[in-house]
Amino acid sequence: MSEPLSAVVVAAGRSQRMGFDKLLTPLGGKPLLVHTLERLQRTELPAEIVLVIRPDSEAEMQKLVEPLRSKGAIRLVPGGAQRQDSVQAGLRAVSDTSDFVMVHDAARPFVTRELVDTVLAAAKLSDAAVCGAPCSDSLKEVGEDGLVQKTIDRSKLWSVQTPQIFRTSLLRQAYEMALATGETFTDDTAVVEKMGHPVRIVLYHGMNLKVTTPTDWKVAECYLQLGEGDYPPGQELRKNLHDMNNHLTPLLGYAFLLLNEVSYDARLKKFATSIQTAAERCQGTTAGMQRLVREIFPRKGEEKK
Repeated sequence: MSEPLSAVVVAAGRSQRMGFDKLLTPLGGKPLLVHTLERLQRTELPAEIVLVIRPDSEAEMQKLVEPLRSKGAIRLVPGGAQRQDSVQAGLRAVSDTSDFVMVHDAARPFVTRELVDTVLAAAKLSDAAVCGAPCSDSLKEVGEDGLVQKTIDRSKLWSVQTPQIFRTSLLRQAYEMALATGETFTDDTAVVEKMGHPVRIVLYHGMNLKVTTPTDWKVAECYLQLGEGDYPPGQELRKNLHDMNNHLTPLLGYAFLLLNEVSYDARLKKFATSIQTAAERCQGTTAGMQRLVREIFPRKGEEKK
């Protein structure tokens, strides 16, 4: 028997680092928030979506989500001054029949079925789970004077993302305890950790960018442009590179034949040699680009182990 999953999508921020309302601004032809909601609906996993919004954005948000309601239940609730206030507001609106609740950033538009499945499976084992990746950058502790005080050992450090999935009753209990103590949290797993409950973390190799800065916006635009329609991101680029290689292969053959035909004419032979060299270099460059695209946009089964 399936255990119902609800999704709380936090969209109550003011995009201060972006300088404009990023959630309502078109990204690749549609508002960023629509990308997030559509992809979440496409997973076919949440039985309901509770969208937590700024109270002053209700009219715009109602208009934005109305076309999406035919694909699943979406309820709007006003958020609070801080993120944890918004999550608690979303939790209060989650149906009592919900066994698990998924908290997700509205500014992470590349959520997939694979990602939600992975985190949900871990949550069913531990009642609390989050996706993330080991820290790859060097970490420094810096003083107020801007001077490095020490280097942090990163061997056991991970950066965490959303979705974060919990047993609904557990997260509600954790937030009740947090409310009683008056502590402030910016991460939902930290609330559960505070009450002494373990959180399981799972590795996710796919694209799960949070659009926070103008640079993130440009990256997200490029990522969307590399895909087309319902194709996976990178599919169109793969196709173009494949077609390019298909055109270069006969060109190499023609250059080889031309070299044999004009061997008596030094000028034509030099011209044919130049064509062959250019085609070989182009084919080598294309092959390198294909390898890079496979690394950045792996298909299922191509992910690094």
